[in-house]
Amino acid sequence: MPAPPDGVRPGHLGAIVLGRVIIGDIAATLVDLATRKLVRVEPADGDGWRLNSLAQSAPRHRLSSLLRYEEALLEGLSEAHTLQELATSLPHTLDRTRSAIVHDAVHRGWLKHLQHDERTEQGEALTERIQAFRRSLRHLKGTEGPDAFTGPLLSFALHFGLAEPSWDPLVPFAHDFVASFTWLPGWRRPEYKKPEVDIDALNRPTIDEQIMGVGGAGLAWLL
Repeated sequence: MPAPPDGVRPGHLGAIVLGRVIIGDIAATLVDLATRKLVRVEPADGDGWRLNSLAQSAPRHRLSSLLRYEEALLEGLSEAHTLQELATSLPHTLDRTRSAIVHDAVHRGWLKHLQHDERTEQGEALTERIQAFRRSLRHLKGTEGPDAFTGPLLSFALHFGLAEPSWDPLVPFAHDFVASFTWLPGWRRPEYKKPEVDIDALNRPTIDEQIMGVGGAGLAWLL
C-alpha cells in the first residue's frame, strides 16, 4: 500500500506545492481527522453537515499523533456545529490553522523562513516524492478501486482528484466545506507567487477553483 512521504499530511500539500494554504487543505485535514476518529462528521437535520471535535474523549495515542495545526483546528470545533453555524465562529480558527501549517512546514525545512511561498532544496525534493506518491495512488485506484481508499489515503485522494462522491460520505462533506468557506477574505485565490515546479499539472485549477466551478466540476486535483 503506498504511503505519503514521511511527515507529510494533507494540510501540508498546498503550502508545499502551491506556495499557499488553501481552504481545500483544511477540508482534507478534516477528512483525515475524521478517519482518525478525532472529528465526528455527520449529516445535519434536514440538510448539510454537523461536525465536532472528539479530542476530549479520544485515547491518548490518538491525541499524541496530532500536529499543532490539527490541534488549532480541533480547538475551533469543541462543540457540535453545522457548517452554517460555523460561518461566524470558524474564520479565526481557519486563520490560526493556516499560520500553524506554514510554521510547521518552515520548521521541517520545506519552506524558506522569510519567503513562505518558496521551497527549500529539501522542499523541492519532497515535491518530487509527492508526485511519485500521487502516481502510486492513481495506479491503486485503477487496480483496486474505492476499497483501497477507505482509511488514511482518502484525504490524499481528495487532493489528487481521485476520490468519487459515492465512495464515502466524507467526500461530499469536503465539497460542501470548501463551498461554504472559500468565500472568506484571505481564502479566495490570492496573487501569491507560485513556486516553480517542472510539471504541467500545476496549470490545473486548485481544489478551491474547481469546487467553485472554475475549470471543471467537483473537488479538484491539487498538484
